[in-house]
Amino acid sequence: MVSLLNLNEIAISVNGGVDLVESFKNSSMMVVFIMTLLIVFSVISWAIIAYKFVQYRKAMIETEKFVAVFWKNISHDEIFQKSSKMKESPVAMMFAAGYSELKETRESWEGKGIAVIGSKVDELAQNVERTMKRESQARVQLLENRLQFLATTASASPFIGLLGTVYGIMNAFEEIGRTGSATLGSIAPHISEALVTTAFGLIAAIPATIFYNYYLSLLAKFENESTNITADFINQIKRSNV
Repeated sequence: MVSLLNLNEIAISVNGGVDLVESFKNSSMMVVFIMTLLIVFSVISWAIIAYKFVQYRKAMIETEKFVAVFWKNISHDEIFQKSSKMKESPVAMMFAAGYSELKETRESWEGKGIAVIGSKVDELAQNVERTMKRESQARVQLLENRLQFLATTASASPFIGLLGTVYGIMNAFEEIGRTGSATLGSIAPHISEALVTTAFGLIAAIPATIFYNYYLSLLAKFENESTNITADFINQIKRSNV
């Protein structure tokens, strides 16, 4: 039976909160290793989150500017000049690559006396489309870089924390078997040690999950804009017969 003294000690401990530093110092080597690993995961994740936030914000701002320019009634030359200054936007860089391919191929063919009409228009449009898709994929890969670590942290951290919890509970039962005492005062420190690792795992996993999904949603927007711009630009090439 739990004594009044033990209940009082537990109440004081709960009201005072969990001393993570003290729990860290008093934990076994296995639990310390797991908590250290989760702290490293969390620190790296936050560094990636901050870096990607700045990168994606710049990309989003410049993409919105480019899309507004593209749908204006201006020449492709003007769009290209403006897009060349928006180097953080994957959509602007995709258009710049496509337009460069269009101009270089057309000039090359004309220099060889090849008329860009009929089937040549379709061939040119296909070349431009391939170039734009290739550039779009390259830009998306740059934006996706390091997101895999967030995904790994989001999926693995809770299980790593759970491993520490299972190990801590095993220690708690071992202590019960060794001392023959099952009072809260004797096993509470071990249970606390066990649950701390789960808390560390969730602390690492939750922000990684949130921002990973957020960045994926932004990537989807960039890809949709790229698809729309590519389709319209190719249609313009075909309609004008270059």
